[in-house]
Order: sequence, then C-alpha cells, then structure tokens
Amino acid sequence: MTEPRVSADRAHEGVERVDTAAVAALRDVDVADVYRHMDWLLERRPTPMDLYHRWERQNWSTQDLDLAEDAEQWAQLGADLLAGLRSELQHTMTLFFIGEQAVTDTLAPLVHAAPDEPSRIFLATQLVDEARHTVFFSRFFGEVVGIGGGLAEALSVLRDDVVAGFTTVFDGDLVATTEAVRRDPSDAGVWVEAITIYHLIVEGMLALTGQKYLLQTLRSLNVLPGFYAGFTAVARDESRHVNFGVRALADAGRRDPTLLDRVAATVERVLPAACRVIAAPERKVVFKPQDSPDDLRINPYEVRSFSLTSLTKRLRAAGLGAAFCDRVTSAGTAHYEAAWAEYEDLHGEQHPHRFFRETASR
Repeated sequence: MTEPRVSADRAHEGVERVDTAAVAALRDVDVADVYRHMDWLLERRPTPMDLYHRWERQNWSTQDLDLAEDAEQWAQLGADLLAGLRSELQHTMTLFFIGEQAVTDTLAPLVHAAPDEPSRIFLATQLVDEARHTVFFSRFFGEVVGIGGGLAEALSVLRDDVVAGFTTVFDGDLVATTEAVRRDPSDAGVWVEAITIYHLIVEGMLALTGQKYLLQTLRSLNVLPGFYAGFTAVARDESRHVNFGVRALADAGRRDPTLLDRVAATVERVLPAACRVIAAPERKVVFKPQDSPDDLRINPYEVRSFSLTSLTKRLRAAGLGAAFCDRVTSAGTAHYEAAWAEYEDLHGEQHPHRFFRETASR
C-alpha cells in the first residue's frame, strides 16, 4: 500500500478538507490526506491556545455516527473469505479500545501539573477527547462487534487479546510515570517524561501508526463507513494532542535544556516495548500476505519505517538532535528485527516480512 504522488493543489485541498469537515463527512476523506494534515499542522508549531481553538472548531459527537451499515458489513466479513482479516481488524480495534480507556484514566495528573494556564486549558480538552474516543469504541463494539454490557464488561472480555509490549507500555510505563506526576506535580522532569510517553510514544508512534494502516485497510475494502468516519475524527484529535506534546517538550527544553535529556532517556527506555506493540511477535498472523489481494497487503518494512519516522520527526521538532534521532531509528530497526525472529521461533513459520523481502529481490 504505497501512497501515490499528488499535486500541490490536490494535497492542499485534502488538508483543508480534513481540517474543516464535520464528522459525518469524514467517511469520504482519504487516509493519505489525514496524514498530510498532521504534517501540515506539525510544520506550523501551534501554541496550546491555537490547538484549543482548533478543538472548538473540530468538536464532534459519537451520537452523530450511523453504524447500521457497519453492523451489516461486519457480519458479512465474518461469513466470507475475509474472515481472517476480520480477526486482524478486531485485534487492532481491541488494542485501540483498551488504549483509549487507559489514557483516559491516566491523563488527569498531567492537566493538574501543567506548567502554565494555556497548557492546562488544552490538556483539559484532551481529557474530554480521550473519554469521547472510549465511548466511540464502546459503541462500536456493542452495536457492531456484538460485545456489549457496558464499558467495564467489554474491556474485561477484550483484555485477553493484548500483547506483552502493550501491557508494558500502558499498564507499566504510562501508569508509573503519570502516578509520579500525581505524587509531585511540581517536578518538571517527571512531567516531561510523562508527556514523552503519552504524546510522543503512545500517540505519536503507536496510535498514528495503527490508525494509518487500519484506516488504509478499511478504505481499500470500502467497508465500515461509520467506524471510518469516527476513527478519522479520532486521528484528527490525536494530531492536536501530538502537536501539543511536541510544543510542550520544545518549550520545556528552552526553559531548561537538561529536560531534553529526560526526553531522550525516556524514549530509549520505552522504545523496545513500543516496537513490540507494533510487531506483536506473540500473535500468529492469520491473514497472510501471500494469500491476500495486493491492495490489502501490509508491508512490515513500511510499517517499521512509518512508525520510527513518525516518532523521530516529532523528536526533531521538539529539539532533539539528528544524531539522537538516528540512534532511535537504528535501535528501533534492531528491535523490529528481533521481534520478527522471535515470531519465527514461537510459531515455527516465516514472518510476513520475508515475503516482501523475497518479492523485492525478484
């Protein structure tokens, strides 16, 4: 799934459409434009109040989404040859559902400890966003997937589908760091570490990567229009959050350059588990590339490159140097390679990356 080149006028039109569309209209937005919009916003280095005003303009309601067509299509996906793909889609959606609940539960200390009023105001909007995303996934799983009974019940069913790296990041690093902020909200270094995990690792690397390939797959299949619209709105929200994190870390580094060392140390500590979240060596791939149509094949090399580039471009914008970002890319590449080798040891079969390597060598 390689993104085609587009003209500058077409790209600008797509960016503007993502920026201004109401939630129902987002079902017709191309995923490539969503990510051009993210880069466009990153280049502008918005302030917390810029992002707050953008939140006012882009607010949306989960109740405005029509999921009736999604429910019919989900049942059909389970009945035809794409049943394996439906399993993969549900796994990815599950991780997002649990992730949204986890970040909703842990963000409040960052709001309280924010170093200035504009940051506190914006982070309050982010807390609302995360709760809305949780409600969106709860509604989708109840009305479309068929796992209902309320949020707590759905999460208890779905938690068995997580992987070790996910547990390490969300139940370990994220919880421990935000709890440290809660205990001492005056500690600027701990707040910076939490912003790094929350906004650059969880959102700027993991969420943006998962969103891209999930939206891309649904676009190729032309299915689940209600989910596509809502999840595109989620991605647009996440773009505001990530850009806040970049600006917050850059401002912190200008106030105290040693705080950027805390950013670097945090990234190096969490990166191995973050790469494992995406590579997920414990899970056996059901929908294999050699058995898939060309437009539904997801190349692990492209996923690896996108995830690491997504992280490092934001680290550079926050003030981390090129040499450090190169180290992150090198280390991340090695973490992926190790996870792919572990996959083969665990499952006794070739990892999908070999298919793409062999195809490229022909």
